[in-house]
Amino acid sequence: MQRFCLISLLLIVGQVVGENEKRLLLQTTDDLLQEIQNLNTKVQNMESSVSKIPQLEATISSLQSVKGIDGGSTYVRWGNKGCPPNGTTTLYSGWAAGSYSSHTGGAANHLCLPPDPQWDHYDDRVATNNQIFGTEYDVGWDNVNMEREFFGKDIRFDDVPCAVCYSQRSEKIMIPARLDCYPGWTKEYSGYLMSSHYSDAAPSMYICVDKAVEAVVGGHGNQRGNLLHLVEGTCGSLECPPYVNGRELTCVVCTK
Repeated sequence: MQRFCLISLLLIVGQVVGENEKRLLLQTTDDLLQEIQNLNTKVQNMESSVSKIPQLEATISSLQSVKGIDGGSTYVRWGNKGCPPNGTTTLYSGWAAGSYSSHTGGAANHLCLPPDPQWDHYDDRVATNNQIFGTEYDVGWDNVNMEREFFGKDIRFDDVPCAVCYSQRSEKIMIPARLDCYPGWTKEYSGYLMSSHYSDAAPSMYICVDKAVEAVVGGHGNQRGNLLHLVEGTCGSLECPPYVNGRELTCVVCTK
């Protein structure tokens, strides 16, 4: 009887162990299937990401173009027909122009007009529209030696050339009252700050005229069109020092 009970107990234990092993095997299989499914999901996500790479590259390229990261920058070199030999390219050489000095209206900024204008519809009759005139140096009207002292040559009433320059460096700035750029910036050129005279009816923006000044060939003559004068500091609201009353201001054009 005891022997029969022992055998029965062993059979029951074996059955229980078998069922546990079966459940363990099923659990392991389910885990494997779930892991495979997870891996398949990851692969699909990776394939989706890879397919988006061309689109992302196009977006990055577009953003770089807008921000000028790889697009470089342009600036005007006033008073000179060429661009500095520091990796810049001359887009074109032309003539400085702006509003007539005694006109009370018109634009305040200067333009660098290209040498090869193109026309659409036009009417050659002189009308009452806005007009643009070539720019002249008017340095030395109260001091005949001023032009030689500042620029080393006689330039009064000479027409002003200009050049539009392209630099691979994406940022540009004109800094008044400086001859050198601040650290981290590349100097393009330096010279003197110039604008219209305070007594002229037509105002103008300040521009940086190259100290290595040039003139338009055959462009000498007192036509009294758009005029450029040196700019000097006046103490009062302007802090002196560091500025000095009556002293002409320099300027520098920098890129980075």
